[in-house]
Amino acid sequence: MQRQATSCIIGASAWLLLILLPVTQNVLGQDWQLVWSDEFDSGLQPDPEKWSYQVGAGGWGNSEWQYYTDARPENARLEDGRLIIEARNESYAGAPYTSARLRTLGKGDWTYGRFEIRAKLPEGLGTWAAIWMMPSEAAYGDGGWPDNGEIDIMEAVGFEPEQSHSAIHVNALNHIRGNNPSSTVTNPTSRSDFHIYALEWTPSQITTFVDETPHLVYERVEGDWTRWPFDRSFHLILNLAVGGTWGGLQGVDPSHFPARFEIDYVRVFEDASGPPQITLEGRNPRQEGSGFVRYEPGDSVNLFAQASDNDGDIVRLAIRQEDGLLATDSQSSLEHAIHAASPGCYALVATAQDSDGWEAISDTLHVQVGDTCVQAPYLMTPPTVPGTFEAEYFDIGGSGVSYLDLSEVNTGGALRRNGSVDIGQSNDIGGGYQIQDVTFREWIEYTIDVSQTGFYVLEARLAATKDGSISLSVDGEEWPDALSYQSTNSTSFFRDARLDGIWLEKGHRTLRMTFSTFGVYLNRFELSLSGSTEVDHLPERTPIVFDAFPNPFGEAIAITLGRSLPQGGVLQLYDATGRLVLDRALHGALSEGDQLMLEMPGSLSPGAYFMILKSGADRFFRPLIRY
Repeated sequence: MQRQATSCIIGASAWLLLILLPVTQNVLGQDWQLVWSDEFDSGLQPDPEKWSYQVGAGGWGNSEWQYYTDARPENARLEDGRLIIEARNESYAGAPYTSARLRTLGKGDWTYGRFEIRAKLPEGLGTWAAIWMMPSEAAYGDGGWPDNGEIDIMEAVGFEPEQSHSAIHVNALNHIRGNNPSSTVTNPTSRSDFHIYALEWTPSQITTFVDETPHLVYERVEGDWTRWPFDRSFHLILNLAVGGTWGGLQGVDPSHFPARFEIDYVRVFEDASGPPQITLEGRNPRQEGSGFVRYEPGDSVNLFAQASDNDGDIVRLAIRQEDGLLATDSQSSLEHAIHAASPGCYALVATAQDSDGWEAISDTLHVQVGDTCVQAPYLMTPPTVPGTFEAEYFDIGGSGVSYLDLSEVNTGGALRRNGSVDIGQSNDIGGGYQIQDVTFREWIEYTIDVSQTGFYVLEARLAATKDGSISLSVDGEEWPDALSYQSTNSTSFFRDARLDGIWLEKGHRTLRMTFSTFGVYLNRFELSLSGSTEVDHLPERTPIVFDAFPNPFGEAIAITLGRSLPQGGVLQLYDATGRLVLDRALHGALSEGDQLMLEMPGSLSPGAYFMILKSGADRFFRPLIRY
């Protein structure tokens, strides 16, 4: 119950018909069936199996005046088959007024449905009555308001005696920003007669009603949780506040109390037909079990998805690996073949949407290509180079294998939410997603399929709040030059940064991007051919370090050089936070095959470390683990 902006006001004056019977069908085809109700016709107080009380004062985030009491009949009781929530002008626990706030959390939690509340609104300057819904779990953002959403089915303040309001609050659209979707209905009898305040909530739309007349419609559009967190369970709240930033905007008149908010019934309906039914299978595997299929490298992975719906048409069917799209169609069945899938283990699902907006997801199909689960390209096949690949399409394999991200969760939350790489909605032209919130020494890897040997140009589409660079390694060998970029002084102004002269040989290659600083936002990469493919132009490919053993290490580690270092060098060790813990100069010329015994400080704690060997313009980087 947050004070709302009035950015979308719609009037309604059709009050000729009062519908008293449960609605079981609407124009979109939902078959609404009653699943939960309270008629308030038994007992003296609200049913504790259905309702609990929120208790206390403190303003409730809106500078309200009342103390919400706990099962106190003066403030919440059943009377003549109705729930009475009464606000009283009396001193209680330091507050000048008392009232009640009831909710169904843990006793009635729903994802989607139709919610009907027949009520008569309170009179009195300073009253603020509400019928609303809040999330039952914190799934998005920082877990607080408004990241996980709020649905205000009805709010009414006493200084507007003929009006009621509905509103939606989400991260991107809320009353603090002044842009939340809201509506206002004028009804001269809302304080003298009962009316039905209703909500229909589907996977694609939220609509509020007064006596079956819709007045706020909020549609789901393409986007992330910041605009649509409404795919999780919510619960109902009924309360009557006194004063506050909205209810008390024109003062509070003590003579208007006690004030009564009367609720005749609360009814909750669900769509009996439900979402589509959907299956996904892998055809012609070498081996299969329950939810599992296995193929050999080089096999075609043949996928088949099928969906059906009881009361509507299938308008979209898709096959996905994680939340990346492999294939989609507008039919009820979909076949898709992945030729020469890379070795690895993949979790695939099919998703379907029907014409009523309901969505469904299949059971997970686990596909294994080859004998082991190894690092593998996102979407099962690597992008072809020359070509473009999205920054967020880094390899699968998990932390320490295909990426290193020092945060524990994906703070962007827009894509690949089960990992910790921070991915958000991009503000670049054309939208899409971006990698963001990177920090020093985090890295990501991409498997690419190089179709032609030669020198390449790497272009990164990025925005940056400060100057920085991204170092590159190819198949484990550090490239001498870094991709440097300048600040764009913005998180939404993107431009291209360029690194020339990268030698790539034909075949599958692994690129690692390592960040030197924070404040960069990456949309995509492009590798284009720029030079000769003659063999006599092959650059030196022998790595500086041939081996580092053991890894994980203990008290010491032996480093074997892969080539001569006439100028010696510097060997450094960083911990996972980027702190330098070892800095050792290597004096004099060193020869190929020389072994350096590096004793580790006894103070090093177990965990991830980064070794850098510098010699002239050459750099070699390798992750290490201390056991």
